[in-house]
Amino acid sequence: MRKLIGSLLLFVSLSSTAQCDVEQRPVIFIHGFLASGDTWSNAVKFFQQSGYCKNRLYAFDWNSVGGNGKQNEQLLSQFIQQIKKETGAVQVDLIGHSAGGGLARSYLKDSNQARNVAHYVHIGSRKWVENFPWFPNERCLNIFSTEDRVAGTSAGVIEGANNLRLTEEDHYQVATSVKSLTGILNFLAPTKKAANSLLATKKKVEIAGKAVILGDNMPMKNATVTIYPINQKNGRRTRKPAINLITAENGGWGPVVVEAGIPYEIELLPSDSKKKKISYFFSSFEQDNPLVYLRGFPEGNRMSSLLGKIPEEENQSALVIYAASAAMVGGRDSVTVNQFPVCSKELTPASKTVITSFIFDDGDGISSGKTLKQFAAAPFIGGLDRLLPAGARMKHQIYYNGKLLTVPAYPSKDRIILAVLN
Repeated sequence: MRKLIGSLLLFVSLSSTAQCDVEQRPVIFIHGFLASGDTWSNAVKFFQQSGYCKNRLYAFDWNSVGGNGKQNEQLLSQFIQQIKKETGAVQVDLIGHSAGGGLARSYLKDSNQARNVAHYVHIGSRKWVENFPWFPNERCLNIFSTEDRVAGTSAGVIEGANNLRLTEEDHYQVATSVKSLTGILNFLAPTKKAANSLLATKKKVEIAGKAVILGDNMPMKNATVTIYPINQKNGRRTRKPAINLITAENGGWGPVVVEAGIPYEIELLPSDSKKKKISYFFSSFEQDNPLVYLRGFPEGNRMSSLLGKIPEEENQSALVIYAASAAMVGGRDSVTVNQFPVCSKELTPASKTVITSFIFDDGDGISSGKTLKQFAAAPFIGGLDRLLPAGARMKHQIYYNGKLLTVPAYPSKDRIILAVLN
């Protein structure tokens, strides 16, 4: 069990920020279903800019697709105890999003465990009716949105709690928007001044993260992570030196210092060479980011059946689009690949809350433009039947709400292309 806890524990940095508050209680962030610690990338940046030390912010990764509820609660309990021991804190502040809110509330049901928590923030998650005498609702902040199509009416005002009602944020934005983060900061640390934005602040930034398996978040140890600066016009690797890393026992890699404001390809090569190689593309890193997650494709779990039909061809690409801080909502957002829309009311309706979209040919060589059947009922995941030609000098252009990200047209036989949209 100790080894598993070690694989789940992630310090967001190895050092403290200058002039930060070393006495501030640690904050533990718990992600929701199908998610990972990078749900909280915006939160960590925001809290650091607002005066929190880097080593007071933690992400707890857990298996939300096939894990045992009691085991997850036990792992969270051990995680909290380990952070208390390493920081010297008497209590922590706890934040849970979506299914992570259910896990957090289960933890707080135990009066002995609840003594470890000073405040709790419940985000985009089912409202409760009980008021634990040992952890009264007044110590809780409940954030919900009328545009959250996942939590829907199961979320809402909780009597006796501090309630923050949002009116525009989707199910992902309730955990990532500046409005939500400001509300959280005002609740946890009312004397601190909230950051004005999440814009760039430095010419060079420090990044780090983890390599985990999609869905169950098991760490990918001894994987090779290579960071390449790329040409903004064609997506190809430049002549600048690459950074080569090997992931640790817990899947962690970095930190490393990179130049801000330029695009990068981060290649993930599993230790088992038979498994899929994935190239992640980022338009830029504008701030220090300790939660850059790279996900390997699963085998033998609930997610693997959805991914089994990805082509492995020399003449076509397989592209995945990941929206890092908000869902892709048809009618609200504009997302195109090679000028073809991949975000519409049919493909990415608000009710589906699509965070990740897979784009490849379904096997018949015809680009129907329709939803890939295997993703039709999958939560948070979409798919588009579109043949993407591959070639050494070819490229794919992705526009996301007016921003452009260009990636090379790698063949699907070689690797999966994954574009991260911010």
